[in-house]
Amino acid sequence: MTDHILSIIIFLPLFTALVLGIVRAEVRLLKIGSFLSSAVTLMLVAWLTFQFDPHAGMQFVEHAPWIKNMGISYYLGVDFLSLTVLLLITLLMPPLYLYMKHEERKGYWYNMMLLQTGVTGAVLSLDLVLFYLFWETMLLPIFIMIGKYGNGMHQYNAMKIVLMTILGSMSMLFSILYLGYMHYEVTGLWSFALNDLSQIDLNAQTSIYLAAGFLLAFVIKIPLVGFHTWMAPAYGSAPTPAVVIMSSIMAKLGVYGIWRFGFGLFESTLLYYAPVIVVLSLIGLLYYAIRAITEDNLRKMFAYSSGSHLSLIALGLILTNIYAWSGSLYLIATHALASAGIFIMIGLVYKRFKTVHISELGGIASRAPKFTFFFAFFALSIAGLPGTGGFVAELLIIIGAFKVNFWIGFFTATTMLAAMVYVFWMLQRTLFGPDNSSCDFQDLNARELIMLLPLVLMLLVTGIAPSLFTPLFEPQLSLFLSDILHTLGGVK
Repeated sequence: MTDHILSIIIFLPLFTALVLGIVRAEVRLLKIGSFLSSAVTLMLVAWLTFQFDPHAGMQFVEHAPWIKNMGISYYLGVDFLSLTVLLLITLLMPPLYLYMKHEERKGYWYNMMLLQTGVTGAVLSLDLVLFYLFWETMLLPIFIMIGKYGNGMHQYNAMKIVLMTILGSMSMLFSILYLGYMHYEVTGLWSFALNDLSQIDLNAQTSIYLAAGFLLAFVIKIPLVGFHTWMAPAYGSAPTPAVVIMSSIMAKLGVYGIWRFGFGLFESTLLYYAPVIVVLSLIGLLYYAIRAITEDNLRKMFAYSSGSHLSLIALGLILTNIYAWSGSLYLIATHALASAGIFIMIGLVYKRFKTVHISELGGIASRAPKFTFFFAFFALSIAGLPGTGGFVAELLIIIGAFKVNFWIGFFTATTMLAAMVYVFWMLQRTLFGPDNSSCDFQDLNARELIMLLPLVLMLLVTGIAPSLFTPLFEPQLSLFLSDILHTLGGVK
């Protein structure tokens, strides 16, 4: 099993979908099959985590020729960075399937399984063409889920996110193909393997253009301010499972892409783009927070909140010191858990009230104490509540920012203050404001508690005992960072 565990983790959901599709399974079998495939995948990733050596590099590698004459290979591997995102994917899928228990549309279930294969394959791919194929694969189910199962202007918003994402994808594809051609020019052999392409000595001008192709794809996916116009409409129109995937996983893949391919291929060139990314991230921290304060739609409000925190992750990544990098990696994980929790809670609000507008809500605390606790907990976790993982992560990034520059640190620190403002303002109106609804608001049932409790526990454990997790990534993170700083001479 060890030899092909990564392939099993990637393709088990797709294989399940294909088998159930061929036999034309009823919805009940689709629900069972999708949940079981996610549970088995989670167990495999848990086993892989216990076998993972934090002091080694790329592990569980699978490498086989695919299109031999073009140098395209089936090349997979996992290290501290991809393991973090892989754990998030597999941890979040079972709760999402529990949330979808009453969903009777077959296409919904097929798209979720295809989506899991797409995001997992993108995280584990070490061949750039293979990465690109999985990167595009994960877009298709999101387009279908928003365009077919969304609400409001869902078809327009689905087309907008696809067009913007394709713009970035095409620029990245051009850079990938040119890198493969450059490898052929230098060695006489085609290759798209990351470790081969990282050895190419590019001139400064060429490197700037090729890096821009990758960065455009990743900053749209995050999205950084200026590339964000698709975000709030898409979050507002998408069904809850799609919103959770976009916020908790797909947006993190944008940061993962900068980490894996930006620093993996263009270390020196990132020095050229660093000031731009720092400025966009700082502007995003404040702009998104202000938009969240003024937003009445809960989904859009936390879309802007996600944009603010993703800007914080991108800022920590580009600052290249151990505090900022540790905080960024930790925030990738903890924000994904908190974001998944709050968007699931917003979905439960919609199921009960048929609205997600703050002005139409109120009085929940007096009628549903369990619901109130979970809703408030996830919202405050987003804001960096002490005792949760988000607080640890944000504090590390702020310390790393102050080490680089006082003013960068100062503006970075305003993130926590701004988040507390919009979260407490929202909670006061939603949970404790006047009761604006005559419907019988039901508290959380047993199924809902089961799907939410693991997220709460993970956020508490990552906040109270971060030392349980840091040994998994600190040795390789420090080594990776030292290699980057050796190349760059440090980003001052």
